[in-house]
Amino acid sequence: MTRNPSPPRRWPAAAAALSAALGLAACATDVPPPTAQLGASSQAVAAAERANALQYAPVELQAARNKLAAADDAMRADERTRARQLAEQAQADAELATAKSQRAVTQQAAAAVRQQAIPRSAPQSAMTPPPAVTAPPVSGSTLPPVSGGVVPMNNGTSWGSTYTYPEVRP
Repeated sequence: MTRNPSPPRRWPAAAAALSAALGLAACATDVPPPTAQLGASSQAVAAAERANALQYAPVELQAARNKLAAADDAMRADERTRARQLAEQAQADAELATAKSQRAVTQQAAAAVRQQAIPRSAPQSAMTPPPAVTAPPVSGSTLPPVSGGVVPMNNGTSWGSTYTYPEVRP
């Protein structure tokens, strides 16, 4: 059996290729700082606060604030990927808080409008007409008084015929 007296020297070439690959991989995973995402998250939290989310969606608003603070801490620790994820979650929580708050405000406004549409006096039946109002005659007038929706018609010679207005019901 013959042995190859000297094996080929591939060590330096393999080491150079491996270090180049690791260097490129390190550059490819270098995540840019998520400053734009942090700004958008901060604006979303501020919008939620302006929409009264503290009153109508306090849990979601507090979650957004906590995640935004954690994202800031991750940025200071140079954990950019984690900071981006937390900032995105904070923005989603803040937008949810804003939507819940706007929904609650809209529901309150609708309830107020409904309440104003209902008369506060004693309820009348839909079949019961309102009481007739009789206007007193104007002094010096030759017109007869009008009552109950009946208006006298002048056909040119006398006041003999009348016109009755139909009842209008909502």
